[in-house]
Amino acid sequence: MLAGTFKTHKHHVYNAGKVNVLKAAAIYGANGAGKSNLIKAIDFLQEVVKVGFIKQSVNGHKFKLNRANIDKPIVFEIEFSIKKKIYSYGIIIDHISILEEWLYESGINVEDKLIFERKNTKSGKISIKVADRYYKTQKQKYLVELMEENLLKGNELFLSKSDSIKINEISNCRNWIKDDLIIIFPGSKFQYLVAMIATSEGFNNLTNDLLKTFDTGVNELGIESTNFEKFFGEEDDETKQDIIENINKEEYILFESKLGMVLITKEKSKYIVKKVVAQHKNNFGERVSFDLINESDGTQRLLDFIPAFDMILRHDITFIIDEIDQSLHPVLLRSLVHKIMIDEGTKGQLLFSTHESNLLDMAIFRQDEIWFAEKDKSLGGTQLYSLSEFKPRYDLDIRKGYLKGRFGAIPFLADLDDLNWHDYES
Repeated sequence: MLAGTFKTHKHHVYNAGKVNVLKAAAIYGANGAGKSNLIKAIDFLQEVVKVGFIKQSVNGHKFKLNRANIDKPIVFEIEFSIKKKIYSYGIIIDHISILEEWLYESGINVEDKLIFERKNTKSGKISIKVADRYYKTQKQKYLVELMEENLLKGNELFLSKSDSIKINEISNCRNWIKDDLIIIFPGSKFQYLVAMIATSEGFNNLTNDLLKTFDTGVNELGIESTNFEKFFGEEDDETKQDIIENINKEEYILFESKLGMVLITKEKSKYIVKKVVAQHKNNFGERVSFDLINESDGTQRLLDFIPAFDMILRHDITFIIDEIDQSLHPVLLRSLVHKIMIDEGTKGQLLFSTHESNLLDMAIFRQDEIWFAEKDKSLGGTQLYSLSEFKPRYDLDIRKGYLKGRFGAIPFLADLDDLNWHDYES
């Protein structure tokens, strides 16, 4: 998401130290072009960092349309900034073994600074090199040597040992990948909606204002409290006992019920279940509550996005959304994205894949914020390229040009004209 030299929408450009980065990236492409695969690859890397090891063989994920890839490892690398320092983290995996792993502070226009590098030697042993400047104690150096000998398994990340090694840069980079990169797939549900509605008046007001603005039929969201025993009934005593034990350790817990995510807490020595309800008005103007599962797919999808957009406005965080247009009306989606893009106070980044051509508008995005994914017709792999490569005029109707195939990344439909529907009637 590096910024080009364009002068439009200057507030879309953030300074990340030695480079400028962009507020957003919208990725277009035909079905099967590889848009979701890009996001799944990032999700895979994040999951490996979260758990700290390779769970099962990655060979099934290799690109199968090139036979040479059977014997090649898979490479992941991601660059990101923390407090205006640029870091590059990568891993090379084959089967369930990590062949190489590295973390550098990117020098951009000077030599990169090594933080650590891990490789497998020809004899099969693990070799770890950590830059001397990061050793604060002799104990840290001994620990790394022990990891080379036998503490670090072949399928484990050195990055996952950050709590033991206690090197700030390594810990910060692991935390960024785990916590500051948030991926939303079409089936993802925002688990903390009930907690945020129940505890944050500001978020509650923002959500209700947006729901009214977009004419969802929901008057406002509210919290409905129910007695613990009444909510769960007489079934599943073991689950209830587990919940009670966890609540006694925590302020509250979140539980996935048949009605969606609920918050369970203890108030005045009583266990209470809190759930979010959508309040409508009946023909007498009286409030009527509905469980969120009874709301439309579009309203539920909007409720999953509102926390993301709220965090993008207030925090230096990156959200990646696959198929942002799913279940949302094009006019509503355009208004929502436009509101984010025109706000000059945003701090985070938004990357999403979409088919919604109404967003192809240089009044919303810069040229370098619009991307296309196209499948290579001979090899089947995905090529990603930016609208900026075409150098379109600012007043060009990008949407019309895209639908006419000017920028590629649309379905190839030449044979459809020759299709005779009636041949299939029998």
